[in-house]
Parts: sequence; C-alpha cells; structure tokens
Amino acid sequence: MGIEAASELNASAGAYDDDDAASLNINSKLVNPFVGKTHGEMDDLIHRFMEKTKIESIYEEHIRKGAYLAQDNAAFEDVREDGLQLKPDERDALIMEDPKRGNKWNQPWIMYALVGCCSLGAAVQGWDEVRDGLLPSLCLDEPANEEA
Repeated sequence: MGIEAASELNASAGAYDDDDAASLNINSKLVNPFVGKTHGEMDDLIHRFMEKTKIESIYEEHIRKGAYLAQDNAAFEDVREDGLQLKPDERDALIMEDPKRGNKWNQPWIMYALVGCCSLGAAVQGWDEVRDGLLPSLCLDEPANEEA
C-alpha cells in the first residue's frame, strides 16, 4: 500500500461533497475524515481503496474492520447489520490499547529493549557533546617551545 493511496483515501473521505457534510464541525473532520459517512459511503471508499492499491481480497475484511473502527471506536460494540464482527483476540487487542481499560505497560519485551538501547545511545551522544563543548575551555595555553 502506497502513501499516495492512503492520503488519497483520506482526502476523498474528507471532501465536502454534499450539503449534509458541510454542516459537520471542521475540527472533527480534520481529526477523523470518516466522521458522518454513511455505511454505503464507507463501503464505496473501501472498495475504491482496494482497487487502487491492488491489495489482495483476502485482506478486505481486515481493512473494512479498520475503516469502521477509525470511523467510530464503538463500531463493534453491538451486533452489526452487515455481519462484520471482531474475533475474540481482536477484541482483546483493542481493549489492551484502550487507555482506560487496558494496561499500557503490557508490551512486547523487544520494545523495552529498543527503548533501553535508544536511551543508552542518547546518553553516549550527550557525553560526547559535553566533552566536545568542555574540552576547548579546559585546555591550557600550549607550552612555549624552547629552542636551544
């Protein structure tokens, strides 16, 4: 999936193309371009996105779920008319990402290792910059050459 295709999907979702959309709050439209879209409009956007990016059809269900979740966090709280449902492991993953219900410290160990490595790198860079900044001010005048 290309960046151009994703930005085009967002741009087309955020366009004011009818009178009802013009009445939406501009700030909410900037934050979430899918606000106010009907089920049919969302399906059309998803279908055009799939055609443009040539993503295999086996991923269509995942993209549809992601688009509806992007539109509304509570999109899967109730039974949906289109039959699209989250699997139990997908629900658990969404709960873990929720700042109110999830545990923000429950992350893969590799992420903590990456944070530790980056922190060490930043400390070494800081030491190097301090040394480069202090070294010229600590150097004494060079001793005079004594020629005999």
